[in-house]
Amino acid sequence: MGSASAQPAAGSPPPTVPKEFADRCEALNNLDIEKAADAPGKIVLASLVAGKAASPQEKVMFKKRGHSQGNLAPPLEAYPVHCKVEGYITPAVKFNLVLPLDDKWNKRFMLAACDAWCGRAGDDIVVPGLANGYATITNDGGHYGRAPFDGIWAHKNVAAREDFAYRANHVSAQAGKFILKAFYGEPQKFSYIAGFSKGGNAGLMTVQRYPEDFDGVFSKAPVVNYNSKNAAHFTWVALAVHPDGKTPLLYSDKIPLLHKGAMEACDATDGLKDGIIDDPRKCKYDPVVLLCKAGQSEEKNECLNQAQVDAVRKIYAKPVNDRGEIYFNYPTDISSEHDWARSILPVRGSTEPGAPFALNGAITGLRYFVMRDNPGPDYDWTKFDYVKEKAKIDDMATIFDPDAVDLTVFKKRGGKLIIVHGWGDAMISAQMTEDWFAKMQTAMGGAKATGEFAQLYLIPSMDHGSGGSGPYVFDTQTALVKWVEEGIAPKELMVEDEAGKTPFRRRAFYPWPAISRYKGKGDPNAAESFKRVDR
Repeated sequence: MGSASAQPAAGSPPPTVPKEFADRCEALNNLDIEKAADAPGKIVLASLVAGKAASPQEKVMFKKRGHSQGNLAPPLEAYPVHCKVEGYITPAVKFNLVLPLDDKWNKRFMLAACDAWCGRAGDDIVVPGLANGYATITNDGGHYGRAPFDGIWAHKNVAAREDFAYRANHVSAQAGKFILKAFYGEPQKFSYIAGFSKGGNAGLMTVQRYPEDFDGVFSKAPVVNYNSKNAAHFTWVALAVHPDGKTPLLYSDKIPLLHKGAMEACDATDGLKDGIIDDPRKCKYDPVVLLCKAGQSEEKNECLNQAQVDAVRKIYAKPVNDRGEIYFNYPTDISSEHDWARSILPVRGSTEPGAPFALNGAITGLRYFVMRDNPGPDYDWTKFDYVKEKAKIDDMATIFDPDAVDLTVFKKRGGKLIIVHGWGDAMISAQMTEDWFAKMQTAMGGAKATGEFAQLYLIPSMDHGSGGSGPYVFDTQTALVKWVEEGIAPKELMVEDEAGKTPFRRRAFYPWPAISRYKGKGDPNAAESFKRVDR
């Protein structure tokens, strides 16, 4: 068998690629996929990728993508050798499918769902799947856009929003499986989807709308009440920090002070003072304790002025109308402060487009995204009245929200679902996921019946995507494969710090509603010092 070579990563020998693999990859340029999915599609380019060096930023993203997908990628200096297939499905769903070498393929298919408001079929998002042997696809959500929260593409285009909400993942999965079978000469044995935020939302959406598409679903930080989150909470938080719609009252350099204040008030509520707040709902904390006292300097970030105290109070609060009536039930949780930079608070001196995310999401969302007949660029988003416009928000929620609770079809066909959400998530409260899961559990016959196919894990102090003030590294994909393919349900989820951290913390968490609790003695960094408590 001959071989083909390509430009190697710096400092690495040229990778050797079987000629037959390279030839089959080239041949995919002639594969007809017009009937592969529910709508016609086309392969634009199939090309061999071998020896493509990863940039420093890409290497960081490989790791972070692994964290957010629950599918850890090994340290990589270069992209794994693969056949890259770029194409589209009409009207506008662009996909990026990566096919590993024959001897690396594990006979499985994975869709790495795009996050935020999507907008491109990226290269780094598919690497955890590729590196672990999966034929892996992603898509752009059915539109071209600038990450993370660009909603202009949605202007007067409800069909594009439907693609973004659910259809793009369905048709790209169909096309990906078709191409995979043509390339390897056999279909995948099992298929999976993984993602966080909008990608986690995608997992729940496919379980509800297309239960035949995937055997195993991993969903991190799904946004169940998607449209009201964007319309109500983004706007509330953005105006808390930017009362005039532009000028911030505080910056991310206040985060150490804010987090310290929360920890001093709440760290011990779970019985262990360890820098982790197990359940922020049990914490009573008023940031007025950070108000400047004589001799303190707000400019040196030693304290907050009164306007800043009021802003932080509002960030922690549930949105209310002029009469004090709550209209959105999921506030920013105490203990999420370490996740506020770029998501809620601007970074001083930064010109990064799209940050902070709450501000940008509120502006572009209200103008283009959350209402079917969106008002467009002249709309003054600071005047938005959620209660007055609720019917319009609820209307679009029928497209965006994966809030159905009858998952009978998915369960009957043997599908398995693992959901993980962190209590340190600044973007979406874990209580939103918990509330939906409880409703779903009731609808599906109770805890025992639901436990046959679905599990939820709530992790203290874990951020939205990758990171946290508590441990945040975990492997759900291995557990999901064992559950789907061998019928072995996970009993726990082991979560740990990144390698090299001192001290190194490990802790097991259990399927909701069980919790992990300190035994009262032992090393608080060791998993054996905690026990399962059923509620």
